[in-house]
Amino acid sequence: MRLKKVIFAGIVTLFVASATSVSYGQANQGELCKKMWDNFQAMRAMTGLSAADDSQFGKFSASAKAINADTETSKSKFASDKNYNVLNDEVLYHSSQIDKAASNKDLEEIQVQFRRLTIACRNCHKIYKSELKLVP
Repeated sequence: MRLKKVIFAGIVTLFVASATSVSYGQANQGELCKKMWDNFQAMRAMTGLSAADDSQFGKFSASAKAINADTETSKSKFASDKNYNVLNDEVLYHSSQIDKAASNKDLEEIQVQFRRLTIACRNCHKIYKSELKLVP
């Protein structure tokens, strides 16, 4: 009898978990954060440079654009409250500034905006404790 209750509870738990994570073809918040984390790490690997070439500026730009796209998706799909929207707006602003600085080949501005992007991401993860617990 106890085994039946455990199996039933497990099935109910799996059903509830699957119902809450239905994405209808789009990524869930954890997957979006993971993709943004990968792009964040790609930029982080280059932030200590004292000089950069065109390919590195291209990588900064590509990573920033990817973060922008994922943040837009996150903002439109998972907008839970005003704080979440503000934090997403901060991430959008700083990643847009990184993209703009990369097109202007301004490494110093990239580093400043990257630091601010780090703070924005950290604040979001402190407040919302994402599934992956990815705190920069």
